Amino acid sequence: MGSVKTWLAAAALCAAAASTWASGAQDLLSTLDRAAQPAPEPSVTVRLVAQNEGLTPQAENLLAVVLEHAPGWHTYWRMPGDAGLTTQFSFTTPKDVRLTDPRFPLPERHNDKGIVSFSYGGTAVFPFEAEIPRFPEGRSARISIHVSYLACKDVCIPGEGTAEITLPYEVAPKPSADAELVSNAIVNVPEVADIRGVRAVYEEDRLKVTVPASEVHVEKSLSFYPLDERVLKLSDEPQHQTEEDGSASILMTLAPEFLQEPRATLSGVFVGDGGPAAGGWAIETSFPLEKGAVPKPAVFSGALPVAGSGASVTTLTAIVFAFLGGLILNLMPCVFPILSLKILQLIEGYRRGERLLPHGIAFTGGVLVTMGVLAGALLALRGVGMALGWGFQLQSPWVVSLLLVLFVAITINLLGVFEFTAASHLADTRVARSAPRTGAASSFFTGILAVIVASPCTAPFMGAALGYAVTQPAVEAIAVFLSLGLGMALPWLLLCIFPGWSRMLPRPGAWMDVFRKVMAIPMALAVVWLGWVLSKQVSLNGMLLMLAGCGSAAIALWLLGREQWGRGRNRVLMGVTSFLAAGAIAVIATGEFDRAATAQGRGVWQPWSEEAVRASLAEGRPVFVDFTAAWCVTCQANKVAALDRDEVQTAFRDGNVTLLMGDWTNRDPAITDILSRFGRSGVPLYLLYRPDGTVQVLPELLTPGIVLDAVKEIQKKQKLAVRHHTGRRASFQDPESSGSACDAGPHFCR
Repeated sequence: MGSVKTWLAAAALCAAAASTWASGAQDLLSTLDRAAQPAPEPSVTVRLVAQNEGLTPQAENLLAVVLEHAPGWHTYWRMPGDAGLTTQFSFTTPKDVRLTDPRFPLPERHNDKGIVSFSYGGTAVFPFEAEIPRFPEGRSARISIHVSYLACKDVCIPGEGTAEITLPYEVAPKPSADAELVSNAIVNVPEVADIRGVRAVYEEDRLKVTVPASEVHVEKSLSFYPLDERVLKLSDEPQHQTEEDGSASILMTLAPEFLQEPRATLSGVFVGDGGPAAGGWAIETSFPLEKGAVPKPAVFSGALPVAGSGASVTTLTAIVFAFLGGLILNLMPCVFPILSLKILQLIEGYRRGERLLPHGIAFTGGVLVTMGVLAGALLALRGVGMALGWGFQLQSPWVVSLLLVLFVAITINLLGVFEFTAASHLADTRVARSAPRTGAASSFFTGILAVIVASPCTAPFMGAALGYAVTQPAVEAIAVFLSLGLGMALPWLLLCIFPGWSRMLPRPGAWMDVFRKVMAIPMALAVVWLGWVLSKQVSLNGMLLMLAGCGSAAIALWLLGREQWGRGRNRVLMGVTSFLAAGAIAVIATGEFDRAATAQGRGVWQPWSEEAVRASLAEGRPVFVDFTAAWCVTCQANKVAALDRDEVQTAFRDGNVTLLMGDWTNRDPAITDILSRFGRSGVPLYLLYRPDGTVQVLPELLTPGIVLDAVKEIQKKQKLAVRHHTGRRASFQDPESSGSACDAGPHFCR
């Protein structure tokens, strides 16, 4: 018994030892495995460089801190922007060596979904100077630096780095291998100077800063990088414009924090013509702020008397213009198929001796209710941060698919294949023949359909009014949208209110069946239009699916018509085909066949982007931007009537105008943002950027003359600008000739 206990104890001790050994071995292996793995590469590498291989006492000694950023990573400027942290530097030097603070070069401005930052990527060089006494201690100086930064890519990680450099004291040192790097860094650092005559005036949240032509020379663009935080609303792009006296102005938006606590001065960096890297300039300065009159930032023409005339959009004017736009909407081609239904309803109601007033009230109610629902949805979705504009319903392929099937059904109905009824007992021929084809409910439905299909086709006066509406409180915004609906419905309401007007309707007769079939033609054209719109939103497979769905719906409705007219029934096949039609719409709604949202140009038109606009303006070329959508009939009409005309295209070529197209057929937050910046909530929108930085908004209905006049005006101003810049030094000879008008440098002149 004792031996058994001894053996059991020994076994337990061996097991414990084995467990301990295994645990220790596992820890050892884990340590070795971690040691074998390569360390993650740093997002930022710090080093110190010098212009010369040594330091010269009582001379200009230039050095620089170099931050090498890994691909995709960036750090921040003195004023990081809406987010980020400023990069910090601290030196350790011999006691007799004095260093200046590193100077920040001009950063890049980035706008990421409304969050603006001023940052560096790639290689960023921060120059500084070292002052050496006449008789320094020792034979060399060892300079060390510690850098604290916030490095961001997909995530932001605080980091730090150190570097050092040892340089001998020499009377005549040689240029180092980094001499060019340091010299170029000095060029990219903004110059610190006082710009006399700067006038900064603000009104409400608008700020206008004017720089006199006698102080700085601006050819292409002027921008401003603030050094004070929470003064400007950085998400609103500054707008440069040239005044009549040649001065350069910038229109900016003030931040809410400034409006709560206004300050007397503003500090920042003026950047002219793209900055030093692009051949321009950058000057750091401060200037006083004062209250005064400031115009709206955009230059509007043809639609609302906003800028230029001194008037501004108010709720009352927006309501009036929306009402006028609703009236004009009845004349737009996109509305005609729906209005043909309304005409048919009134004629058939008049034939049966019905009172027309209920039709008018029901149609108006359908328009107003649907307009209110769409406007409320737009405001609510925008309130939670979604980038949506007027006409958002037709940006959804499943909505277009549903309308496509519905319009197929209406077309077949107008051809007399079946009747809209809610009961299956209408298979009896007599019942079918006597079933009402119209009524107040039908008029209400027509009002709903009119708003859904027609509202995205903005009319004159309407775009700016709706753009204003979506920025106002809900009550005022809804009032503007309802005014639009009332203008659209009013002609039909008046026709139904005054019975005497019904005498203008033709007398009933056999022609009515023919007329009904004729009304199927515009509805069939609407089917073709919706099919074309859908082809821009879904892939080829998705389009084939919806064609099969429309065919299934047509078969189901044909079978329904046979049953209604007592020619036989096939409920099984009808159910199967109806299910296939509904299934096609459901599959499209999943997004499986959505076409990727890409900017597509046409012919000489290139895809729009803000980068493309800036690149062309930097080259001194005007830019014309066509913001359009496949479902916008007004947009398509303007292309045929004006933009694609030979004389207009010739003027674009002669004026060296860059043509860009922004396709809003599918949802595009970038286009939605630019629309809202110019006070619009939908397309069409036509922008003409001038080389001087100003932008003109053309009317929503274009003619060749409107476009030609705008292009000629640019050419005229370009010639005047050349004469203005060259006339003070010599007589004007060659418009193509250029040269510095400033002997003191590229930015201080005359």
